[in-house]
Amino acid sequence: MSLLTPIPSPARALSRMAPHHDLTVEGELNATSLLCLRGEVARAVEDHPAIVLLDVSAVTKITPSGVAGMLDLLRIARSAGGDFRVHGESPVLASAHSALRLTMVIAVYPTRLDALEAAR
Repeated sequence: MSLLTPIPSPARALSRMAPHHDLTVEGELNATSLLCLRGEVARAVEDHPAIVLLDVSAVTKITPSGVAGMLDLLRIARSAGGDFRVHGESPVLASAHSALRLTMVIAVYPTRLDALEAAR
């Protein structure tokens, strides 16, 4: 599977009424921060499908392992029938997202409400 291959969305659409969990990352989005987030996402979808919302508005630096880790978080959530949605205005994340052409794989929504209401 190529990194640009879209990760399948959940078979059934999750509404904004579905259980959701809010997570935030600040500073550097790297292997260390993603390791912490990985456990949080796994716990969020452990018992039932849920929407996991990640606020990236305070991200000031992103490493290649940070990009790969976000794709892993998406995989974890969707493999459990949930979804992983990223929101917030972060110039460094927007630059990496655009440069790596990840728009087909993972969307970055401007606001939490946009992410929560997104139809998948």
